[in-house]
Amino acid sequence: MLVRRWLDAADITDPVLRHCYTTCVRELATADGGTARWHGLRSARAEARPHAAALLAHGCRADRCVDTGPVGDRRRRFAAFADDTWAAFAAGGSHDPVLHATVHTYRTFGLPLSVVEDMFTAMRRDLDFRDFATFEELRRWCVRMTGGPMAMVYRVTGAVADPAQELPVRELSVFAQLTDALRDLSEDLDDGRLYLPLEDLDRFDVRAEDIKAKRWTPGMADLIAFETERVTERLHAAAEVDLGPLSGLWHAHREHMAVIIDAVLAAGQDVLHRPVQPPLGTLLHVWRPLMRTVIPC
Repeated sequence: MLVRRWLDAADITDPVLRHCYTTCVRELATADGGTARWHGLRSARAEARPHAAALLAHGCRADRCVDTGPVGDRRRRFAAFADDTWAAFAAGGSHDPVLHATVHTYRTFGLPLSVVEDMFTAMRRDLDFRDFATFEELRRWCVRMTGGPMAMVYRVTGAVADPAQELPVRELSVFAQLTDALRDLSEDLDDGRLYLPLEDLDRFDVRAEDIKAKRWTPGMADLIAFETERVTERLHAAAEVDLGPLSGLWHAHREHMAVIIDAVLAAGQDVLHRPVQPPLGTLLHVWRPLMRTVIPC
């Protein structure tokens, strides 16, 4: 029932499109531990929720190709998904509901396809993973991986009104990705990926092979503290940014990251052995004020 109201608010009347957008919302039901339902959707105005769902569902599908299933099968699955995505854009639609809704959203808002290409380029690097030598190298990867998609969600929800306002969003995405890397450090290590720059490890005399073996060495606490402080400094700077009357999403996102960073610091050595999971109630407390400002449906 709620999704029907969102579709009505977005003036999406075509039965095929309504089915496709509904599929996107359903696929987000368990994405990111289920938080995408309120983090990505319920914090947006009703008329923006179908389009946000399409963007998020497309990104989640691509992520699943790269991050789940037998390692030897991931490259094939991702290549097939990328081919299907480009075929859908070329044809103006697809029999796949998520791709069809994604194409419709990109065309409705005139979103640049370079965002998809950049995201796919970053994901290919994950499939052929190599350690990041410097923070600058990591930063460039983050902008491609998360910066464009995050800016597009901000655009369709009306949180930014023009490309100039997207620049701080893309910059914040770097630190959102670093926050995720700290939260999911143990899972990424299980997958053979270390997203912390080697130059930072060298700064604190931490060996990459020790982290990959999940050995907590004397410099690890300083390394984690350094990376969390790097995020915290950016969050303090972001607090001063005014994106206009719809800046609530920006500040909720910033506070969400701060909660995760606090949980990473509290986890200590456990960051090497299990993902950091702040209490759901704490995260909801961050987003609930924004959710109350949008259409109550």
